[in-house]
Amino acid sequence: MPRTPTALPPYYRVDLSPEAWKEVGCVPADDFQVLQGVMDLLAVEGTPYESDEGPHMLTVAGFEMQYTRDDVARILTLHRVARALNKAGEAA
Repeated sequence: MPRTPTALPPYYRVDLSPEAWKEVGCVPADDFQVLQGVMDLLAVEGTPYESDEGPHMLTVAGFEMQYTRDDVARILTLHRVARALNKAGEAA
């Protein structure tokens, strides 16, 4: 019987600042599922492109996120979460 690969354990804990919680609370249900997947991916893979704590900006799956990263505590803190814009006034 084939074994199902186990999911990787999260390396980072993803926290949301109070401001990010407000923004996430306004996300429609379908988009929230996408956002949850992005946060799960960040927890496992982190953000290998930035070498310092931040703040940094990251655009993934149509969301722009401002975050800081604490490698010692292994915490990514999202400070802003917004839908990325394709063109002026048009949601991604």
